[in-house]
Amino acid sequence: MYGLIFLYLAGLAVASIDNNKAYDSPSFKAPQLAHRRGEIRKNHKRWEYYDGKIDFPWGIASGDPLSDSVILWTHPLPSTEDPRPVCLEYQVSKNPDDWSNIVASDQVWTTQDVDYSYKVEPTGLERKTTYYYRFVNCAHESNVSPVGKFKITPEEDDDEIDKLALGVFSCSNYPYGFFNAYANAAKRDAIDYVVHLGDYIYEYQADGCKEARHCYGDGQSMRVKTYIPEPNHEIFSLEDYRTRYKSWRSDADLQALHQSHAWQLIWEDHEVANNTWKAGSADSNDTVAGTYYNVSFTEKKANALKAYFEWLPIRTVDADDGLRIWRNFKFGTLADLIMLDMRQYNRDLTDLYYNTDEIRLLREDEHRSLMGGRQEKWFYDRLKNASERGCQWKIIGQQIVFANFAANNIAAWKGDNPDAWTGYEANRQRMLNTISENNIDNVIVISGDSHANWVSDITWENRTGYNTVTGDGALAVKFAGTAVSSPSSWGYNNTLNGYFELYLTRSEATAVYYGINDVRTHNAEERVLATFVVEDKANKLQRPVAGGQLTGGALAQRG
Repeated sequence: MYGLIFLYLAGLAVASIDNNKAYDSPSFKAPQLAHRRGEIRKNHKRWEYYDGKIDFPWGIASGDPLSDSVILWTHPLPSTEDPRPVCLEYQVSKNPDDWSNIVASDQVWTTQDVDYSYKVEPTGLERKTTYYYRFVNCAHESNVSPVGKFKITPEEDDDEIDKLALGVFSCSNYPYGFFNAYANAAKRDAIDYVVHLGDYIYEYQADGCKEARHCYGDGQSMRVKTYIPEPNHEIFSLEDYRTRYKSWRSDADLQALHQSHAWQLIWEDHEVANNTWKAGSADSNDTVAGTYYNVSFTEKKANALKAYFEWLPIRTVDADDGLRIWRNFKFGTLADLIMLDMRQYNRDLTDLYYNTDEIRLLREDEHRSLMGGRQEKWFYDRLKNASERGCQWKIIGQQIVFANFAANNIAAWKGDNPDAWTGYEANRQRMLNTISENNIDNVIVISGDSHANWVSDITWENRTGYNTVTGDGALAVKFAGTAVSSPSSWGYNNTLNGYFELYLTRSEATAVYYGINDVRTHNAEERVLATFVVEDKANKLQRPVAGGQLTGGALAQRG
């Protein structure tokens, strides 16, 4: 009896690492990518956990919401070094000011094995409901995290939902500018969910722009923010990637947007290395080791992806595939968000700077794929399934520029950029065939990557049947957003960083582009650059495009 009382008072929690999904990061299957819980349990006694104070220097986050669950994340920091597990109780409530009525909670451990990352999945939540959450130190109930907010999605057959708002972001290079875009979106609170299309972090050392292939504009360094990320070298090891995430997640503006909205994320190349493909990058492959740690590309990639899953509120999608991140989210019959991995999963050889001419010769090769055969089939099946079940808007979240631009006097965008969709023409043709042959309406492709805003109708390569004046004959529409803080090819003087918000209703889709005038200083200034409308089943931009009014950029009606 006394023993039981002692254990209870000591906080013997039935808590363990079992429900911490950080140990599955990013795969249940591949031993080099996940942790063996059984071995970790042997190193810790179930009744002993850290009993000191906990800080939350990297904030809290939620992500991957479904119709009955969500992923919650935090990264506690013990105030003293201690080998014992850290125990946190997550709590979910409908009222941020009343924690006496908790609708979901559990005590779960985290350990040094995952660098104290903490990822849990509350289940049994009510669809279309806004919840609040926090994390409590199991050993000290007064030691709590900030309070966060998330919204649960509708069920897939819900035909009563008639509006949805997404904030779309990409390319957040911390040393190059402040995260004003994140702060503004969090403060206005006009969206339901955040969609991040990649380049959440960058792997470069702080002065990486001094290397020609990492430069923009005139080739001179444009780093205007006096911030040196840790570690101050190009990152390779698991600890490197973990430390780099800590650098980014220390930013209060990034923390604010994570705290206020659930995120849906997909990675791009810089979460691993520049211009990645399935077997290498512009910097390394399995025969040319990395500069600092003499590691192969495969090892570098495993380190990067493990850290990505540890540090972001994203669920493991498929136990039998160690690299799968592609997945979809259903918002009733109003919209499907299909998130694609165009970089890390199974992309064929891309432009590595020294092979540009060779890759351009391969652009028509019918076997070339941006995503690999398995993901391609899944993607086309998701498009057809969304159409067959009566889903109105099909939003394709991916990274790279889709349309074939012929931008005048812009060397990087001649319309044949082999690192974008134009380097994989057969893959693009297969996608357009799927849309055309199955009469799939209301497809919108959203993109990041290029550090510039691009908006266009999507047409066949030869524009057969497309009217450039009216837009008739278009198959879909593309909205690409500029960078949160990464510099563009035009420098800081005449371009804008920012983001866009996508509003969906039963009658139309509206994209509102926001420009951040200056990321060199921490400020709340932004302006609406343009507003674009796509009417239901029109499959083209409404004319006049953007109402004929833009406060920044140039308007060219191109397919």
